[in-house]
Amino acid sequence: MNLGRSHPLLKRLRLLRKSADARREQGVLIAEGVHLAREALAAGCELEAALFDPRLAASEEGADLLAVLTEHDVPRHEIAASVMDGLQDARSPQPLLLIVRTAALAGRPWRTLRDPLVVVCDGVQDPGNFGAILRSADAAGAAALIATGPTADPHHPRTVRASMGSVFRLPLDRMELSAATRRLRDENLTLIGTSVCGGEDYRDARLTGPCALFFGGEGAGLGEAVLHTLDRTVTIPLHAGVESLSVGAAVAVTLFEAVRQRRE
Repeated sequence: MNLGRSHPLLKRLRLLRKSADARREQGVLIAEGVHLAREALAAGCELEAALFDPRLAASEEGADLLAVLTEHDVPRHEIAASVMDGLQDARSPQPLLLIVRTAALAGRPWRTLRDPLVVVCDGVQDPGNFGAILRSADAAGAAALIATGPTADPHHPRTVRASMGSVFRLPLDRMELSAATRRLRDENLTLIGTSVCGGEDYRDARLTGPCALFFGGEGAGLGEAVLHTLDRTVTIPLHAGVESLSVGAAVAVTLFEAVRQRRE
């Protein structure tokens, strides 16, 4: 069935793309493209609906996925390519959109590790940055990620896209910062903050053992009041004249230093 621009399903999709409240109330997120479709299925998520345009079946990968969707009894709806492109804000729109139920992602236990590494994001507000952080944390083998403060919605379409599927794999909790620090201390993790200056050189700091790395939002970073509640602070030295790294870069650099130390 080829849906027109004014079809109720397309109106719903537009609302879900814009509104975090609608996504939360309906318990869904929007995923774009073949790769994210396969990641959602692998995570055990229910696919409520799939919208595709003729470009999808033109590729072997796309045709294979359509067959997989049929096997899983996912309702499929064809739309024109021009309509599909208008539903996305990416530079290279995908020929497939999915409405994915998020129930399978809620309350997932942390990854069981001998020396868990947990990432805490406090006030990372840009969805693209947050998605990239999810991807880095997943790649580094983090046990979980905790979002506190006004951190971006993990189910925002740009977060999901930038995570490249990590949103479906990495355990993620959202809670108040005070609750996060209590839980982490109850788990006997060392709490390590990051700051643009004044901390121990991250290369010299001990990042082994059970620990949680705290990162602040774009611009302001972690506040002094937060840093005082943590056990230690680390800093990434920068070339003269450079004020700071992006939060996504800081997370990746620090995480993979922790990975390096744990492998030695």
